[in-house]
Amino acid sequence: MAWISVRDIREIWGAALSTSDLVFFGVFFWVLFVTARLAVFAINIDIQLKKKLWPMIIFSLAGVLLALAYVLDFPPKGYAILLVAVAVIVYSNLKGFYFCESCGKMLANKKILTTVETCAKCGGKVKR
Repeated sequence: MAWISVRDIREIWGAALSTSDLVFFGVFFWVLFVTARLAVFAINIDIQLKKKLWPMIIFSLAGVLLALAYVLDFPPKGYAILLVAVAVIVYSNLKGFYFCESCGKMLANKKILTTVETCAKCGGKVKR
């Protein structure tokens, strides 16, 4: 089975796939991932599942953004800046959110360079 790249898809669709279509595609999947993220963390599911899903959602969002930039033929300098920005966003999302084992809530850390040790809601210990 041969791997099909995003460029191959663009060549197959040719003129039918405009830049505005690609932007719509990117925005659509971005909204889809954000909705999935909100749905997963709004429902009361197992904390271990939340801990596993969080990095997958963050890296998927980053991948969609980078793939969209690739398909839109970003210039190399622009792509380098985008890579740095995406790396900062991924790091801040992975470092900036914690999960409380006691109550199962997702906690946002406003100070990314510090660590959260107790849950603001229930007072339980927070493990990384």
